[in-house]
Parts: sequence; C-alpha cells; structure tokens
Amino acid sequence: MNPIHNQQGKFKQIYSKKQILVYLKRIASFINKSPTYRDLNKIPGPTASTVIRFFGSWSKALKSAGLRPHTHQLIRGEKTYIRENWRGFTDEQISKKLKVPIHTIRYYRLSSKLWKNTRNNKLVKATQKKLAMKKYGDNCEVCNMSIVELHHIISKSKNENHWSILCPLCHEIISRKIILIKNREDLFTKLKPFVKKLYSNLRL
Repeated sequence: MNPIHNQQGKFKQIYSKKQILVYLKRIASFINKSPTYRDLNKIPGPTASTVIRFFGSWSKALKSAGLRPHTHQLIRGEKTYIRENWRGFTDEQISKKLKVPIHTIRYYRLSSKLWKNTRNNKLVKATQKKLAMKKYGDNCEVCNMSIVELHHIISKSKNENHWSILCPLCHEIISRKIILIKNREDLFTKLKPFVKKLYSNLRL
C-alpha cells in the first residue's frame, strides 16, 4: 500500500488486519514469546496504538494471531479441548496438556457450568473406605485412634495396596508433606516414629 503523510509530515504506512496478524506472529517467532506492546517499539512496523485500533485491545489482537495473551487467557481450540475432555481428565492433566495455569482451566470450566460430579466421587470414596477398613481395620493404622479417614498413598489409585486408614492428624501430616509417604512401609518406618514423638511432647 502507498504511504501517506501524518500530521508531522512524516510518511505513515497503511496496514491491513492481515498484515498486522502476520507481523505479530513473526515477532513472536523472533523473540520466542507473545509480544508485549513495548516490544513493538524496538521493531519497525505498526505501532501498538495501530494494533489496538484495529482489534480493540492488545489481548484480542494476540488471540486473533493465535498467540497467548500475557494474562494466560485461553486461545482458539483450547476451550473446545476443555469441553471435550473435562469429564475424562482432571484440571491438572488438562493444565499440563495445554500448558496453561490450572486456575485458568478451572475458571473457564466453572464459568461454562462444566461441573464435576462430586456426588459420584463421594460414593466412590465411601466404597473405597469400607473396603480399606475391612482390610486394614477400623482404627488408625499408625496411632490406633478410632476416628479415621481414607488416605490414597498414590493419588486416585484403585489398588487397595495403595490405600491406608488414618486418623485426621496422621492424614494431615501427610497432606501437608511434613512426612513424605511413598508406600505403605513408610507409614510404619517414617510416620509412626514421628507421631509417637509428637504425642510424647504434647501436654494435655
């Protein structure tokens, strides 16, 4: 396109939307990340104000170019992927697949009313707890307290050998990663000595 003069008498290039999108993609390829509007000041081409005038906002311009905005907004195709896979995969698994922060995945899922079926999850956990108590007893395996919860040594495992029956305190020690438990043997070689020492120091 032919250049025209701006108010200062300098030549000014007229750009089309297509040219701006190609320009943004090339900058992203050159700097290996989604460009900020400050990056345009260092590279010849349309100014940030020109880009925003065409697309309404910087984020919309980046998304139109297939680039991720710096606010970690979802881009073309990712919303479809979430809608198609939210039942079969956890938010964490989708987050790793798309390389998007987990809170972004969860926000879109909840705002789109893609609710996880917590009722079924509770039924599964209740069934697993009964099976675990039948195998490992009604009391905490570590401190013998009668108030107990089901703990998955390996997260979401359906293998009974990866379960344990623990009281809320022992369970919380593991959940907070005060003691790292990788298998059932660790319950007795690591957690039990720690809890025994903890109780001996308590003054009730």
